[in-house]
Amino acid sequence: MNPSDQPSRQPTKFLPAEVTPPHPPLSNYYDAMEDRQRFVTQLFNSTARHYRSIEMAAGFGSGVWYRRKALQEAGLTPGMKVLDVACGPGLVTEGALTLVGPAGSVVGLDPSIGMLREAQKGACGNLVRAVGERLPFPDHCFDFLSMGYALRHVPDLQGAFMEYRRVLKPGGIVLLMEISRPCSAPLTVLSRFYIKTVLGRVFSVMTGNRNMHTLMTYWWDTIEHCVPPENVLGALRHAGFVGCTLKEFGGGLLRDYRAVTP
Repeated sequence: MNPSDQPSRQPTKFLPAEVTPPHPPLSNYYDAMEDRQRFVTQLFNSTARHYRSIEMAAGFGSGVWYRRKALQEAGLTPGMKVLDVACGPGLVTEGALTLVGPAGSVVGLDPSIGMLREAQKGACGNLVRAVGERLPFPDHCFDFLSMGYALRHVPDLQGAFMEYRRVLKPGGIVLLMEISRPCSAPLTVLSRFYIKTVLGRVFSVMTGNRNMHTLMTYWWDTIEHCVPPENVLGALRHAGFVGCTLKEFGGGLLRDYRAVTP
């Protein structure tokens, strides 16, 4: 599917009771919450070409392996139909493809045309340009839904989770992989310095793209101000998911949320 194609969307059956942002407004980057999505999309469009390198540096080269392992442990098996929301350059998408095999299928979805162009360079040929809180798919059409390190970039957790539940079949699985503020103060300071200062400056100089520094600064600020895990789990339950669980790694730096549709 061409990234610019957006299928006609079926009516949503599940409506959120209230807006649940993943973090407070970050006025250093945009003036009002309604400007947030435009800022985020433009930022990712302008840095998409280097995003795989950022992911490699942020995860010290373990990103592809970790994503595939997380998908497998969450219950992704051959033959499943998968939706990868906020697929970016396609790292989670590619991991899912190796697990579902020829009998399964994977759709990558992202609002950034720049990210989708990068994803096109990989193995997934089924890509859609859209946002997670307005999915252009009919009800109950996927077995598994993944989101890799983009939970902080949706405008409304509750609205997004309602949509995830809508498009998943009964017994469908959602896996949300997220980078988070660590539990310990020393690790938080170290992570902040590495992501915000080291990666921001290095990639800005290496690429000649000043937006790279803005990206890494924004990355960390969304991490540091993100709602705590209990809020995410609560939003999943409120959306109607069951079996909501959380796994933490690296002192809370990495968090994997898993839930199931009843």
